Amino acid sequence: MKRLLRSTHTWLGLLIGLQFLLWVGSGLVMSLLDAHKVHGQSSRAAAPAPRAWIAGAAPLGQVLAASGPVDRVASGWVDDVPVYRLMRGKDSWLVDARDGRRFAVDAALAGRLAKASYKGDAPMTRARLLAYSPEVRPQVGNVWRIDVLDRDATTIYVAQRSGEVLAHRNSTWRLFDFVWMLHIMDYRERTDFNHPLVVGSAGVGALFVLGGLWLLGATFRLKEFVPRLGGARSR
Repeated sequence: MKRLLRSTHTWLGLLIGLQFLLWVGSGLVMSLLDAHKVHGQSSRAAAPAPRAWIAGAAPLGQVLAASGPVDRVASGWVDDVPVYRLMRGKDSWLVDARDGRRFAVDAALAGRLAKASYKGDAPMTRARLLAYSPEVRPQVGNVWRIDVLDRDATTIYVAQRSGEVLAHRNSTWRLFDFVWMLHIMDYRERTDFNHPLVVGSAGVGALFVLGGLWLLGATFRLKEFVPRLGGARSR
């Protein structure tokens, strides 16, 4: 029985040992990274002061009648344009509050929004429209990508439909995202930490530890830890 358990314990160690190392190593790296840089806060400009709403805005009832059912409505400014932001589920879109028409964020506007959100004067590339980006999670439809030519390799993402600045990504975040993937073992979406692979690996790891404790108890000899006591008994 002990021989079988030793053999099983050895194989479990081979299977789970590398993942244990990855769990510990990735956790160490994440704990050492600057949280402000990981969240993109180090490059975020302060939020602008609230602006007064315009007189003669399109009636909200008229806007809602044209848009169909929505869950929430918010008013605000996108650059210099007063807008209604309409939300239905995870979707959101803009309506120009001056005339009640749908409002789309083009490349030029996305660039201005990115610049306004950035704390610095580094040059930026022209906005590129992407249908998908692995750096934006969860995906919210088409996004504008603007790369900042700074030392942190910052990238700013702006939602095409809502005009929201979704994220500031940088080299620190990309390192964090990579080790986070290793930590939760979600090698595709990097968001799920309840999937069968990580649960199974944790279960195997628990069996490995319990087996090691059982073997320690089954083979424990006091004289191995207290040689003098063992020698005294032998005399």
